[in-house]
Amino acid sequence: MKNFPKTVTIELGDDDIPTDEVLQNDRHYASAEVSSVNNFINLTFATRDAFYDFSRSLLREAMFGTGGQLELYPLVVDGKPQVVDGCRLTESSARIFIFYPDGTGSAD
Repeated sequence: MKNFPKTVTIELGDDDIPTDEVLQNDRHYASAEVSSVNNFINLTFATRDAFYDFSRSLLREAMFGTGGQLELYPLVVDGKPQVVDGCRLTESSARIFIFYPDGTGSAD
């Protein structure tokens, strides 16, 4: 299993989300599905790297986002899923909408 850093640092203007590994290797992806049977939302990650970058993207938005929402969606170019805001979703994936109070947070 890959060893991830024990400490994660997220800074405003961070350009390292996604990591080079996730950006360059399309084996790192996620899928979001909504089950109408039991009303579950299933997030499935192909690799821990995909999960790690998704989590860091959410953390950056929680700390520095000011728009009140984050949307992650499948984007396919020439048959290949692309990374959007730190996450590569499969073509069949549901969109992910995250809403939060607008304005500055209390990460200080």
